Amino acid sequence: MGCWVDLGMIRYILFLLFIVLCFWGCEEEQSKDCAGIVGGNAVQDNCGNCDDDVSNDCEQDCAGIWGGNNICGCTDSTSSNYNNDATFDDGSCDTSQALITFVKDVSPENDCAYEVAVKPTDEGGYIIAGCKNDSAWLMKTDLYGNKEWENTYGLVDYWGNRSVSQTSDGGYLFAGWVGIVKADSNGEKEWIKKGVEGNNSQYPYYEDIIEHSNGNYYAVGGPVTPSGNTNNGGQSILVKLNQSGTVLKTKFYGGQCEDDLFRSIIESNDGKLIMVGEKGHGNQSYPCSFDFRYYKDIWIVKTGLNGGVIWENTYGGDYLEKGVDIIEKETGGYMVLGEKCAHNYDIYSCDSKAKVMILDIDENGNSLDQTLLSGLFFFEGGTPMSITNTYTGGFIFVAKPQNGGYTWLYKWGDFEDVIDEKVSDVGFGGKNVERTQDNGYIISTLGSVLIKTDSNLSY
Repeated sequence: MGCWVDLGMIRYILFLLFIVLCFWGCEEEQSKDCAGIVGGNAVQDNCGNCDDDVSNDCEQDCAGIWGGNNICGCTDSTSSNYNNDATFDDGSCDTSQALITFVKDVSPENDCAYEVAVKPTDEGGYIIAGCKNDSAWLMKTDLYGNKEWENTYGLVDYWGNRSVSQTSDGGYLFAGWVGIVKADSNGEKEWIKKGVEGNNSQYPYYEDIIEHSNGNYYAVGGPVTPSGNTNNGGQSILVKLNQSGTVLKTKFYGGQCEDDLFRSIIESNDGKLIMVGEKGHGNQSYPCSFDFRYYKDIWIVKTGLNGGVIWENTYGGDYLEKGVDIIEKETGGYMVLGEKCAHNYDIYSCDSKAKVMILDIDENGNSLDQTLLSGLFFFEGGTPMSITNTYTGGFIFVAKPQNGGYTWLYKWGDFEDVIDEKVSDVGFGGKNVERTQDNGYIISTLGSVLIKTDSNLSY
């Protein structure tokens, strides 16, 4: 008897099996995520990463690269907004202002001073302070160092240090050992303030002047003997003036030894005042030394806007340290520039032992770090030097080296290549340095020579 097969039934069963398999396959394909988990929520992003956390999905960097870490900016080193950290040029390079360098000897206009002070002005030029015909003198130049105007004022000035600053009204402040001049934007005198309040015959020996964000002017200097106070030696002075030249406050600081003075003043990060200078101390068993210029400490004082002391600190040892300049750090705190001579009671050895001293301090004056660099030329009255910030958060100082050249240029920082140059073809030591709008630097030197450099100190 033959085997009978119901072909219709077989076709029906195969059809049902096909339907089941198709449904099962589709269900499994739909239920697995990119990690192979049935019912999972993981998703693969544009960088190939598979997870269920949308907060860390791959993103494009500024160059359009998924997952990239490019830093976008201007990569053209000849542009004024060149960014040394940029890895991708975003087309932002500003070539409207050429990177300018020059060397200018201003001694023909400045015939009675061995040094000048200089500051950049808002429109890209420079204001220069010195003396001519034994009188305070200002000269305004364009961005190439070409003279636009000059003027002298009825304020005796033929020796000593001087400072210059542009004010918020477009005018200028000149501060020297005899007093202060306020000029308008065209160099015309607005007012002069001589002497010390209550004693116009007493020289204030101003070393620096600023305009505070509150609109008032603050000048510092010394040493000055306070009127009627013969118990103290020469003390440092802080004078607050309004924009009309009226003295609002005069304060004296220091001890009983001679020659306490402030060299520099800035507005602090919290809107107060910070001054740096030098304060005398004793020599072994003597509370004050006859050779007072060789027994000092770096001295930093923070005050309120009327001169009330918030804190003050001295930094140094048994011999000689002097503070000369101070700047804010971008990360908070301050960088202080000064000099040190560990003469071991042989004051004549400072000619060979003088060093640059750099202090890193926090907002409260606590010392965070200290750097000493050998080879500083020594002046008994204080070696001229200056410090400023670079556009990448580093620092530059200028000074006079002991040997190897006439002007010392030094640049350093976390994002800077160290530059240590002692040049012989311009100037006779750095007096002050300021950063310019094109991220270069303007430097005044002993010998009344101005140097305009690029960002790498080339000129």
